[in-house]
Amino acid sequence: MPLIIKAIETFGRENAITLMGQGTVLPHTDETIDWIVDELNNEENDQFINYTFNLSRALFHADASILLPKESAILKSLFFHRDLHFAFSERLKMHSWDEATCWKELEDFCEENKSIKHINEVNLGYAKWIVESLARFGKDCEEKVLSILEEKIEDLTDNPMIWLEPMIVRLAGELRLESTIDLLIDKLIAEEDDLLNVECATALSKIGTPSVIEAIADVYPYAPSHFCLFVCDPLQQIHSELTVRTCIDLLQLEEEEEEGESGSQIFIASALLDQFALDGIEAVRQLLLDQGSDYDTEHRNLRDKLVQTCAILDERFPEYDEWETAGKADKEEFEKRLEKCGNDPGKLMRLALEKMTGKSTDAFEDESVTSHEDDYFLDQEEHSLEPPSLIEKRQKVGRNAPCPCGSGKKFKKCCINILG
Repeated sequence: MPLIIKAIETFGRENAITLMGQGTVLPHTDETIDWIVDELNNEENDQFINYTFNLSRALFHADASILLPKESAILKSLFFHRDLHFAFSERLKMHSWDEATCWKELEDFCEENKSIKHINEVNLGYAKWIVESLARFGKDCEEKVLSILEEKIEDLTDNPMIWLEPMIVRLAGELRLESTIDLLIDKLIAEEDDLLNVECATALSKIGTPSVIEAIADVYPYAPSHFCLFVCDPLQQIHSELTVRTCIDLLQLEEEEEEGESGSQIFIASALLDQFALDGIEAVRQLLLDQGSDYDTEHRNLRDKLVQTCAILDERFPEYDEWETAGKADKEEFEKRLEKCGNDPGKLMRLALEKMTGKSTDAFEDESVTSHEDDYFLDQEEHSLEPPSLIEKRQKVGRNAPCPCGSGKKFKKCCINILG
């Protein structure tokens, strides 16, 4: 966080929205919290789009033990986002609860929402705050966590476990419970519910021990495709020589499959680059060379990421200059086409489809592309640069459904996570 602060003070606040947005996941100190509060009290900073909102988000997600003594100063600051006031105070209040109260509140929450199937009708952020507060009690929770995760669930209809199970998985991650690794792996293999799978992958990443990587490697060759995709998160997040070796082995395993390259191969290669290992660079380079010059969107993104990783590490490979030039050309071509689209909704949607699919929109029938354009862009008018309030009812969205904001992501990975 001090480096982000230094960058903002050096290069200015006009383009700091993304940089500050990344700061929401970083740990804070008393000094960094005080700096943010000072920024929120500076009248000049409100001119920069969403800058003060991301400052507010950084405070909202900071360690509650640091925030508690500063609660009043934060709430009174000039630009602390108004929609966060109540939630911020509620989150901090939970840190006065004892363990029994935390468990009761979490169980009551899941019981009250057991009949609800649509994720945006549940204030899941509230449950996550309870989990955060419950994690303060450490190993005292381990036995109960294990007993819940070991339950065999036959039917989630009107069952509080529909929400309790993913929250207990989240708690296992917060507590870094190695004893839950096999249970989490089993759930990832058996379940196709994205909410639970995301929580399992995140929990494994937070546990972060060699046992996690070993468990993934043991079952990967026989696991279903959704497992292979979700475990790319811990393969990305757990940095070690063991992870590098495992990723390279899994890439080779995918190449040996009779059906050829699978979709998960790209994700493993991307996770391997996040390890910033020289062996990984060569493995990804060979993957791209084997593909030839016929790159789809995913391979172009992987090529560009390889070039960027090598730039950071000050490493070069024979094709570096050629691939760097190709990446810049692709970006310039896209920006030219984007400029030509102007504010035309139909042209923008076609360009977005091409970017997402790697295919020309000539491959789509005009009717299929345009039939819902009016409804889509009318809905987008509701989405300003400032995000919606804490709990806002819109159309019903299933747990595995695409986000109605039009981002192309699953809802639970998009707008549902504005605060969570």
